[in-house]
Amino acid sequence: MRFLTVIYNKAIPVVCIFTALLLQTAVAQSNILLYSGAPDDHDEELRTINFVYGLNLGGYFPNNSTANYYNGTGRHSLAETLNRQHNYNRIRESLGYDFELHGLPLDMSYSPAITVGMFGVLLLSEKTGIHGEFNFVRLRASDQFTIKLDRPSFIEGDNVVRYPLSGVEERSEIRLGLQHTVISRENTIHPFFETGVSMVNTRVRENRARIEGANYNIRNIGDTYYNFRDDGIGFGGYASLGIRMDLGDNYALALGGSSSYLGINLGDYDAYYLQFMLFTRLFLNQ
Repeated sequence: MRFLTVIYNKAIPVVCIFTALLLQTAVAQSNILLYSGAPDDHDEELRTINFVYGLNLGGYFPNNSTANYYNGTGRHSLAETLNRQHNYNRIRESLGYDFELHGLPLDMSYSPAITVGMFGVLLLSEKTGIHGEFNFVRLRASDQFTIKLDRPSFIEGDNVVRYPLSGVEERSEIRLGLQHTVISRENTIHPFFETGVSMVNTRVRENRARIEGANYNIRNIGDTYYNFRDDGIGFGGYASLGIRMDLGDNYALALGGSSSYLGINLGDYDAYYLQFMLFTRLFLNQ
């Protein structure tokens, strides 16, 4: 799996460069003409294959099943972080009392996030094409943990206090599949459907607790001494529904929704989960 992750990370720049070259070629020559029959045949037929492309922008609604990866249990322990001598002394000074970890969240959740990306469709016919897509999203999981203060009973106040706990991860997803559009000659709105396979790379960027304005990192993302990896590749499939609205001869706007059944490879989490996305697409040519 580590080998696949390295290959994936190396492949992303190559895919982006290759996509940029395709877009440049498409701008210079958006139509590829294929000839059938002999060159001097006056009845030769011309068939046009179009490559359309554009940008994605949408809302990403992740499955919360993997959010507890950041709750301070497991090999990345919040208790261990707080009990390190320099951390403990710093926290004790800010709180004014000795303390102990009281409780950890068991139901962390992600916040909805903005996803950005690009897409391209190689049209095999007026209605059907090969669809490729790349999307990137940065997710934040958050909740609260509790600390119990060791202070005299005659001092008023709650001895159990809450503080925020959070984790940040990035997901890069590549999709490849088929797109079918229902073309309507009477109006400029065309429903479409997509389905295919996808590959997603998940990478942890941050996991920290915040106490009295100070941040305490639960995991050191750059520390590979013990060969702990906070990223991994998963595979799955997707399906999308939407409508495309023509904006003149060269541009179009699409609105739709998509669900994907992905293997999120994150620590001990390697199961498949449903993810949802609402998207807007701007076609830069058609």
